[in-house]
Amino acid sequence: MFILQEFSHSSSFFRSLLVFIPVIAIFWFLVISPQRKEEKKKKEMMQNLKKGDTVLTVSGIFGIVKKISDTEVVLELNSSSDVRFLKSSIEKVIPERIKGKS
Repeated sequence: MFILQEFSHSSSFFRSLLVFIPVIAIFWFLVISPQRKEEKKKKEMMQNLKKGDTVLTVSGIFGIVKKISDTEVVLELNSSSDVRFLKSSIEKVIPERIKGKS
């Protein structure tokens, strides 16, 4: 009798584990994997950032990269104003084809 009780407890554990594993897999493919891809893309963008690139900051400010250091970027907003930003505040680099249209 005790052996049957032990078996039923362990089998219910394995059943619940079989339900839990697909949930983890779905979470991985829907949340974690895309987030890692985005982080990789952003890191690559930061490494390829160069003087003269037009960028958009997380606060919605457009500027042209004037100077780059390890942690900071100086953006030229217009001909008379340069502003320092943290490098991590750069949201994206604006492609050349879009710059030409505006």
